[in-house]
Amino acid sequence: MAVTGFVEHADTTRVSGWAYDSGAPEARLEVTVRIGDQFYASGFADIARGDLLAAGIGDGKHGFVIDVSETHFSAEEAAALEVHAISGVEIVRIARVEAMREPIVDLKSDPQMPISDTNQFPVFILGPARFGADTITQALLESGSYLGTGDGQLLPLAHGLLSTIDSYYQRAGNTEDTALSRVSIDAFQKLVRRCFIQLAADLFPTTHWLDKTPTVEMARAAVLMSDLWPNSRFIFVKERVIEHVINRRREFPHDTTEGHYSDWAAVMTTWVAVRGQLGSGALEIDQRQLAVDPEGVASLLAEFLELPEAAADRFSRYICASQPEQQTDKAFAVAHSLEQLGLDEYHARCMTAACDRAMTAFGYGYGESYHITGTGT
Repeated sequence: MAVTGFVEHADTTRVSGWAYDSGAPEARLEVTVRIGDQFYASGFADIARGDLLAAGIGDGKHGFVIDVSETHFSAEEAAALEVHAISGVEIVRIARVEAMREPIVDLKSDPQMPISDTNQFPVFILGPARFGADTITQALLESGSYLGTGDGQLLPLAHGLLSTIDSYYQRAGNTEDTALSRVSIDAFQKLVRRCFIQLAADLFPTTHWLDKTPTVEMARAAVLMSDLWPNSRFIFVKERVIEHVINRRREFPHDTTEGHYSDWAAVMTTWVAVRGQLGSGALEIDQRQLAVDPEGVASLLAEFLELPEAAADRFSRYICASQPEQQTDKAFAVAHSLEQLGLDEYHARCMTAACDRAMTAFGYGYGESYHITGTGT
């Protein structure tokens, strides 16, 4: 069982967010609002949301809005409330997202704005979409040192826009006597950079914020992110393809095995191509490492991010309490083999052809030894 979610808004009238159990993807979880031991209100996470569907959160019908207007909360009480999701006998506290929720309705590009921001210290959480990235994200939010949202999905747009501008200018060539010839490509690139720096400042009014977008588009955008915010840190949550496919089959049984391993290969190979350009600002964490040694991983991440002592303690407690893989796979400490995927010879060849490059780059094997040079650990 792996319950995850976020409280995205909480005030004196309503509490909203989403909650989902990957072990029971069709379940609509009960959600309760409490302060300490005092129960106040409840509801169900059954509201359809397009952003959840796009992020691969079940069928997207896992949002909730709970009316608490009759409780007559004070603002201080609303800030102290706790929200729990109930799945079977499991009761899981859902982390609160403290970022501003107001929509950004206008964008301006001030020529005096820089095209990179050294005053911000963002953390980008990347990798094939799995619950390890969710756990690290929620733990950082619980630490109190970072603002952010459960899923980003916004910042890869910067890379896409710049790539489109580059491609357009290359196709247009250097034709004279056109309106395009009077606007340099540099002007457009600066416009996009300044807009996204402004967006981040508006969305996260703090120096430390995080973004979790576990997609191939975000992996491609990592170098641009480090250019926009030179103090960026990148946490790449990796995993061997065999375990990735096994777990994705359980979480999303209607998707194809080819889709699971193709997505994995795209993210992993893209990361191999960009990680060398990020230097000491990037750290890789293995899903399996997070499961078998959560305390060690928490300590490593806290040191990497230079978390203050109190924040590091909160971060570590959340990581150790979650142990995400042990919730979703009781035998996770035992490495699987390619044969356990049950593929016929043709489909097994297709999978290895798609994944060999990334498997080799990360030192993974296809047998019961997790790593090529390992002994099954």
